Amino acid sequence: MFRRRGRGTGVGVLAVVLVAGSLGVGTASAAGGEGVAAETGGYWATSYEPGTPRPAGFPARGPARNLRGETTQVTTTVRDVHSAHPNATSATEGVENLADQDSGTKWFARDSGRPTDDGPVHAIYTLRAPAAATGYSLTSANDAAPRDPAAWTVLGSDRDAAAKDADDPSWKVLDQEEGQRFGTRGQSNFYAIDAPRRYRHYQLRITGNCAERCEGSAGDHTKLQLADWTLRGSAGSEVSALGVGVENADSVGAADGSAALRYAGRVLAPGPASSTVVLRSGLDVPLGRESRLRYAVRPDDTASAHVGLDVVYTDRDGRHPRTLRTGSGGRAPTPGKWNTVSADLGALAGKRVREVRLRYEDAHARPGAHPTGWIDDIAIGKPLVDDSTPWSYLDTPGIDPARGDQDRTTWTRTGFEAGDVPWKTAAGPFGVKNDGTDLGDGFPVRTGLKLRKDTGDSVEAYFFRTSFSVDRAFLGSVTGLLGTVVYDDTVTVYLNGSRVAGHGDGEIEKNLQYQTPDGTPGAGDPVVARFGIPVSALREGTNTLAVEVHQCDSTSSDAYFRFGSLAPTTDSLPFTDERLGAFYASDTQPTAPGGGDYFTWLLRSFDTARNTPSVMGANETLPKGTAYEELTALNDRTVVDINNAPSGPTDPRVRKALVDGAGSPYRTMADGLGGTLGRLYEQALKNGELPKTQALLSGRVEHTPDSTADWYQTAKNTYQYKRPFVRMGFTGDQGLIEQWDSPGGYDGLARDGSFPSGHTSHGYAQGIVLATLLPELAPQILARASEYGDNRVLLAFHYPTDIMGGRVVGQKTAQLRWSDPEFRTLLEQAKTELETVLAQKCREAGAGDSPARCAGDGKSYLPTDEALTVYRQRMTYGYPHIGAENRPPAVPDGAEDLLRTAHPKLGDGQRRAVLAATQLPSGSVLDEQGDGGSWQRIDLAAAMAAKVTAHHDGTLTVNGVRVSAEGVPVGR
Repeated sequence: MFRRRGRGTGVGVLAVVLVAGSLGVGTASAAGGEGVAAETGGYWATSYEPGTPRPAGFPARGPARNLRGETTQVTTTVRDVHSAHPNATSATEGVENLADQDSGTKWFARDSGRPTDDGPVHAIYTLRAPAAATGYSLTSANDAAPRDPAAWTVLGSDRDAAAKDADDPSWKVLDQEEGQRFGTRGQSNFYAIDAPRRYRHYQLRITGNCAERCEGSAGDHTKLQLADWTLRGSAGSEVSALGVGVENADSVGAADGSAALRYAGRVLAPGPASSTVVLRSGLDVPLGRESRLRYAVRPDDTASAHVGLDVVYTDRDGRHPRTLRTGSGGRAPTPGKWNTVSADLGALAGKRVREVRLRYEDAHARPGAHPTGWIDDIAIGKPLVDDSTPWSYLDTPGIDPARGDQDRTTWTRTGFEAGDVPWKTAAGPFGVKNDGTDLGDGFPVRTGLKLRKDTGDSVEAYFFRTSFSVDRAFLGSVTGLLGTVVYDDTVTVYLNGSRVAGHGDGEIEKNLQYQTPDGTPGAGDPVVARFGIPVSALREGTNTLAVEVHQCDSTSSDAYFRFGSLAPTTDSLPFTDERLGAFYASDTQPTAPGGGDYFTWLLRSFDTARNTPSVMGANETLPKGTAYEELTALNDRTVVDINNAPSGPTDPRVRKALVDGAGSPYRTMADGLGGTLGRLYEQALKNGELPKTQALLSGRVEHTPDSTADWYQTAKNTYQYKRPFVRMGFTGDQGLIEQWDSPGGYDGLARDGSFPSGHTSHGYAQGIVLATLLPELAPQILARASEYGDNRVLLAFHYPTDIMGGRVVGQKTAQLRWSDPEFRTLLEQAKTELETVLAQKCREAGAGDSPARCAGDGKSYLPTDEALTVYRQRMTYGYPHIGAENRPPAVPDGAEDLLRTAHPKLGDGQRRAVLAATQLPSGSVLDEQGDGGSWQRIDLAAAMAAKVTAHHDGTLTVNGVRVSAEGVPVGR
């Protein structure tokens, strides 16, 4: 059977780092480019992606002689980051981002000016415990090159006073650099520390930026930015495995992608030196007569060139493990450039690869040598389709491949008769640029295409066909195929006559046409697209793959087509464009009684709260100098209490609120799954292992195929209640609100209504759906969703009543999706995907065999009882009742569908009874007491976590209380 693509997981899966302390793993992308033996189906390929976390891994296998590993990430032990220019009000540009090993974030030293010897700009790391750094790396940030650091000093100190004092006399110089440059954005440069010793505090003291020496705006000459500063340690003075970790490889041009696996070590004594490190374990790749091991290697120097990859293989049943030393094809790889190595594995036909190992071996090593280099683009097998695959192609102007058939896609099917259509045969990549084929670096052309017709216009479209065969065993062992295509200007991919992928082709209705009237911009380089084909689209025997590429308009000067790879996978595949792009019943808002906007009607109880002075203040700006004691509305006092509580802009609560506000809830709330499972969930999202889950949570649950408009916006525009910081002002201007976010963050929201909170509606919609996908963790996930909403109060963007309203919108949004039978199938498939991927990652991390057990491994977000208490408290913020009390339960129609996964054995009526039995008493703020039920009273966390027993008489026992079919207590 096929194994998953190589990818980063918790432990020992792709790139295991074998040095003391912090270890690293790689990730895989569909761009692996190498792969499948059609004869046996054996396939495994990986490239490495940046930003991969570095948890502990498997131990080394084999010898580790006379060598010391050199890649421990000391930065992972950073406890605190200090700077005189922290930019603390930015979630994505604060100084803390230096230590996150994520090139997508950065430190922008706001208002620092141009760093000089007399006016340096510093960042200070305080470690949890003293550690020796043998080197470090700096990674350039996303914006302008003149902002890059060009000169700096790295210093160390053991004196605690140095943690906040860059000029403390205890600082010792460890390294100095001048005239440094970064070739690209997100590039990591590496530097050694020649005399390392253990320090608690490390300082990066920047004394110059690139300024006028780098191309860019003069306005950037006085600015400073940096994505990452990563301290690197060693395994000590004893023999240990060669260090391995995933690094940004833009500085050396990664073989595939922007990152690669970096190896490093130090020879301790003259003579033989060797080390073997497991890069990937847990594989199950069947080998055939055409199977090969391919990879790219780039040693930094001659001493680093003694490396190769080995494979561990067994028989079909996993017995009799053996190691095949593949070497590097009989010659050492050339230092300073990428070398492609290909080793024949045909002699192992019928065997199965279980591990891939990196081996360093030098029989005559020199003491003090530093073997370092890069590995990337590892693959075993032979792809179904790759660059060597021949294609039938049509580039003759004015010739329709369907020969005028009413079905323009007839040419994409197996068995199509070409007739007199002049198809040609060649291998790609295919391309044309004006009268030649020069499309620039990275876009090679093997077969040139025609561009212009006799009239001078560009050819409208180009057409390509090829085929491959699979057998029944193959179909039973995969979930589908992963493909990579590079195109310009549009592309449509067909398998056996059915469209399986398309990009920029929304206006294509005929074979011979340009992408008009809306058009697709033709400027820019060709685009890489990745897609999945479900196994259901494949046939036993011959399968036909067809591609059409259209020009944007008649003036386009180029066209390009390269099919990088088509390889089998057992991973979860993305939803097809058709499924995500289809309209579902839940894409249409319900009809409000009497007409008008539904969500404005749903939130109508806000009028009662707004007209209750003890709850809400008048919708007007308070005079400057208004004292806290003069506030009469509970809403106002609660905002000030929560907003004023942090100790300052560096308070972790402020930082978390800013991160929540700047990020997508389904990502930033990952910590709600606990320390271990949350980290694995984040990895899975980064690695693209959760395409279905991500597609739903990132937008499809809340938006329709043709609009990204927010359903709550009409209600917000209707109610138009002023925001807390607008009404009460900032403390810096005789107001009551601490300004934790940037001025621009507040200015951008000042004219937008406060009720309901849009961020909160997103947080609850995504949080509730995530809770339904992982119902065993629902209390924790929902408590984290409530914190996401509460963070909007901390920043004084919203009142507690706004948070309550946002929760109502989020609940209704999630309910509409779960109540829609067709959309529900998407949710159920995402649930299966999420549970399967996380369970596998948990097993690989040694943290249990299920998400629930994994969540209990390490620090949990909150114990269940505490999570339930927190969630319930934030439902009302303890506000007194302003409506009628002691009213019967009021469960909105459809709410029971939110309990489908938590209580799958109960019927709809029973689920409604559970919701009724666990809901809040009537009368709270925003409790709707008219028709239609009350979403404000629904305690979803309590309902999902409830212990329920069903009885034959129709009653239930909910958390030890006997209730009727309506959820009303009837005795114990």
